[in-house]
Amino acid sequence: MATPTAHPGRKAMSPPRPGRARLLADQLVYAVRDLWRTRIAFIFTFLFPLTILLAVGAMTGNAQVAPGSDVRIMQFVTPSAGVMGALYGAYPTVASSLADAREKGVLKRLRGTPLPGWIYLAGRIGAAALMAVGSLALMLAVGVLAYGVHIQWHTMPATVVTVLVAVISFAALGVAVAGLARSAMVAQAVSIATAVALSFVSGVMGYGDMPDWADRIAAVFPLKPFSDAVAEQFDPFSTADGWDLPALGLMAAWAVGAGGVAALAFRWEPARGQRVRRSRHVPSDEHRVEGVGPAARRRQAGLRAAVPGRPSWLSLLKAQTGWATRSALRDPGWVFFAIAMPVGLYMLNVAMMGEALDSSTFRPPLVLQNAAGLTAWGAAVNVMVNLPDDVARARDRGILKRLRGAPLQIGFYFAGRFVSGLLLALVTGILIVAAGLAWFGLDLSWSGVPLALGLLVLGTASLAACGLLLVAVLPNSKATLAVGLGLALPLSFFSDIFVFGALPDWMSTVGSFFPLKHLANGLSAALDPSGMSVNGVGIAVMGAWLLGATVLATKLFRWSPR
Repeated sequence: MATPTAHPGRKAMSPPRPGRARLLADQLVYAVRDLWRTRIAFIFTFLFPLTILLAVGAMTGNAQVAPGSDVRIMQFVTPSAGVMGALYGAYPTVASSLADAREKGVLKRLRGTPLPGWIYLAGRIGAAALMAVGSLALMLAVGVLAYGVHIQWHTMPATVVTVLVAVISFAALGVAVAGLARSAMVAQAVSIATAVALSFVSGVMGYGDMPDWADRIAAVFPLKPFSDAVAEQFDPFSTADGWDLPALGLMAAWAVGAGGVAALAFRWEPARGQRVRRSRHVPSDEHRVEGVGPAARRRQAGLRAAVPGRPSWLSLLKAQTGWATRSALRDPGWVFFAIAMPVGLYMLNVAMMGEALDSSTFRPPLVLQNAAGLTAWGAAVNVMVNLPDDVARARDRGILKRLRGAPLQIGFYFAGRFVSGLLLALVTGILIVAAGLAWFGLDLSWSGVPLALGLLVLGTASLAACGLLLVAVLPNSKATLAVGLGLALPLSFFSDIFVFGALPDWMSTVGSFFPLKHLANGLSAALDPSGMSVNGVGIAVMGAWLLGATVLATKLFRWSPR
């Protein structure tokens, strides 16, 4: 067969090298797709602020700010939700995605390609900025369509500039955190933790007036000036043009300062001594399951040589509990959301209550209700969000499938993880009670402590059964985490965890069908200093969820990934 040859008078034509604008556009499209597939972008940029917006809308009923006025309460709540979405979209997203790319070796390999590094960084930062603006636009769209929020068009130029400057400052902070953090896990935990803390201190996620000390702290950081400026720009009673030059100056100063830190601290290669990983799982799964992996097999061989016979069920349960607990404590995100956040939120809430703490109209006292509610929330995060995500990730990597062929009985795997989650929930409750006793005059009925411990075991078990049911019916770990958190957040509002005495009757009725509300109420009733009481209905509801969810999870559970 004849082979065609090029004309001798023509040179081989090569496609032209794409220009910088085309490279940047391609990187931007790729980064947007990549971020959208990650759990953190969806959960914190869109799901979290939208849940807050809808929950507050349900609690307030979008009432009028004054009789006969067409301005409603959600006119002032919606901008705060949009500010929250812009913060989470631009700050933790940039920090975690860049640190993750460095840890996987992507940034190191990138330096050996023709793609300029600044284009890759610009694509990542631009994608996060688009996510942030998209979240803000979604909150405003929901506010306009569902709650009758009025857009103030005469302040729109100031709003656009304010949002752009804020997003740039948050993205610069994200790059700085990515450069300073040793690992992607640390970058994600630090960025989300500081974002959540600033949200509460700045009043974006709070309710009522913040203490003076909180206002002074928040005024130093860029979130509060951003939130205050946007709130003024959406205020229909304001006649100003919306330009807040001091706020713009502070946010720009943070952008410049964070940019300088990022330029000095940013690294293209993993930290010295850090192994390049190929997945988003740290540490390796084989070190999280006793009885699986070469290290465990060596220990078991030594055990068999030293002690004849199989280990007792108590030693197996203890080993599994230890592995699960150490794994959880190595995860900064787990520690923050399940332990540090409930404790910190309890202290902030009680500090904001002021004179309401001494009110005799609340029985049990508010300081005790808050402690019980946030202890229940810590238990829910441990066993309804984090534990199912851990099990689902093990299944995605084939760990559960291999575990069924190991000498370890599978029941000990799940029992160890439940006991670990229960212990961490207990630690959270002890820290909350210790803070209440030390600083806020918390009074307890110590004779009710055994009953409270029993209710904590029952409530945690019912929530864990719900979490394992999610693992059974959902396809993978990404869906499990998103749905778990997506259910836990609204349930916390329906269960009167974050607000007290402000729920409409219909929300309280809905919450009474779920175990979280009964766990919180049962703990506060058991520890009420005026007299311990037991709610049989609450115990029955938690028991029914434990039984029903366990049966369904057992029948539907899959051991292999799809």
